[in-house]
Amino acid sequence: MEENAKHIPVAIEPKLIPKKLLSSDESLIFESRKGWWSCMKWATLALLVVLATSITLVLELIPDTQDLPFVSTALSWTGGGEAQVAMDVVAVIAIIVLSWFFYLRWMRRTRTVYAATDERVILRTQMLTKDYQDIPLTKIENIEVRQRLRDRVLGLGQLQFWTESRDEGDAMVWEAVPKPMAVRTMLQEVMDIREKPNRETSKH
Repeated sequence: MEENAKHIPVAIEPKLIPKKLLSSDESLIFESRKGWWSCMKWATLALLVVLATSITLVLELIPDTQDLPFVSTALSWTGGGEAQVAMDVVAVIAIIVLSWFFYLRWMRRTRTVYAATDERVILRTQMLTKDYQDIPLTKIENIEVRQRLRDRVLGLGQLQFWTESRDEGDAMVWEAVPKPMAVRTMLQEVMDIREKPNRETSKH
């Protein structure tokens, strides 16, 4: 028992999932969201493009500033007065991008939570509706880790929890999990601890 106890992860206080989701004798050992960059990379790049374009047009509208290559030529070719129209267009695009950034990307990340207890793994998604999925640890046959080269660089990976049926629809998938190998090792240790007593009992 002492040898097994050394491997039991320390229970943590729920911060991302409601405490009422856990039973009275259930301990939370892991919770996380998707890696930030995996969700926000395209939105961040789009914002940078909008900011760069806005700064360029503002500089072009300020008197006595040095002409910018290509930009000054394009605006003068359109008659110069089109600069304000261009600014208006950029403003509209910026609003759309910001909406996309904060709602479709940021909210999607904050409302997707991965959690594990000493009894089960949990996937919570909450956009327009709340959706909770869980699989008891005793039902999990295998935990697969999938990492592309880009994921390895970012320290992220995909975890797939397979039940004994091995049907694609029965696999719970955690996307862009930080430190996926460490998470898998931790969960595997808890699963082994729960299975060993059952094996000993079956022998007798």
